[in-house]
Amino acid sequence: MLALAPVYLSVFLFTAGNAALTVLVPVYLARDAGLGPAAIGIVLGTLSVAALATRLPTGLAYSASRGRALLLAGGAFSASTFALLPFARSPVVLALLLALNGVGWSVATTAQLALLVARPPAGVSTAVAMGYFSGATAFGNIAAVIGGVSGDLIGLRPTFWVFAVTPLVAALLMSAAVPGVVARQEPREERPRAPLRRLVRLPLAVWVGVLVMFFINGLNAMMNAFHPVMARRAGLSLTQIGALSSMRSWASASSRFGSGPLFQRFDAKGLTLPLVAIGTLATCFVPSVIGMFVLQIPLFLLMGLSRGLLRVTGSADAFDAIGDDERGHGLVSALLYGGLDLGKIVAPVVGGVVAGLWGYATMFRVVPVGFLLLYLALAIPARRALTPPAPRRSEV
Repeated sequence: MLALAPVYLSVFLFTAGNAALTVLVPVYLARDAGLGPAAIGIVLGTLSVAALATRLPTGLAYSASRGRALLLAGGAFSASTFALLPFARSPVVLALLLALNGVGWSVATTAQLALLVARPPAGVSTAVAMGYFSGATAFGNIAAVIGGVSGDLIGLRPTFWVFAVTPLVAALLMSAAVPGVVARQEPREERPRAPLRRLVRLPLAVWVGVLVMFFINGLNAMMNAFHPVMARRAGLSLTQIGALSSMRSWASASSRFGSGPLFQRFDAKGLTLPLVAIGTLATCFVPSVIGMFVLQIPLFLLMGLSRGLLRVTGSADAFDAIGDDERGHGLVSALLYGGLDLGKIVAPVVGGVVAGLWGYATMFRVVPVGFLLLYLALAIPARRALTPPAPRRSEV
């Protein structure tokens, strides 16, 4: 795994830089740009929309020979956003810059994941490699606190410029780690299939993986959006609410790094459904103990454990389903990240509508079950398709 250390450091730096941006930008928009809540929401939303819109075109354009160029271009786009943001005050300009960062983030991370799957170290399964990849991503998100500390110590503008280095260094690190392997693994360039035909012909297991990504990010986004409101009304302090969120993040991050030894002993495919059920049940039980901080701790740890391991199993299942198709790696990477993007956008909206009609408690009990049923509707046919038919008696 030491050979992949630059790759995982690249993943960490990309994620840490963008995580810091999520902490710093809202403060900058309110304090320096003077925007109100509605304008802040619209400006911030451009990043996620641009990222989602860029996923599929990047996946369709990806090949092993283009992977490094896509990675470097994405890093350059994100670095430009960090460097130029302190000079912008207009909501339109700020929205365009954040959209540029969304494009850079989307292009770079899609290529990053596809390049990793194309070059796992000898003897390491896709699930194990994905465990370390997801762990580096999780710890990059936790490192967002560095952005806050830096902003307090040296100010917002210098902090933006400091973090402008991270996507460039991340892109250079990974691009330096992959060229030799790509040269060995990439066959003669084939004529690409029509985009729609490539999507239609993807194995059903890939779409199950996309749904898993939607599921985990949807529950996470819904919890982030509405749990603080409900818990505050129930009497919990902001410190307690923040502690619960941190416990969930810690469980998610640590479980991803610990998934390597786990998946060396157990088949990742058999754990996906139990983990989906655990995440659903833990979320559904939160309203029943919303006023009791201690009783919520195991639920948040279970949510983090489910999210962390599902990030690995869902991705590994999807990539294993397409085998060594290097063009397919880019497309699957785009679709998996698209599932994450879509869950982050859609779930809070659905949750907000349900909460507005029937209350927060009902929302936390109904929406996760709905997501579970949606997963089962696709996962059960996919498992049947992968299970070979039993031999007839005459054939035995």
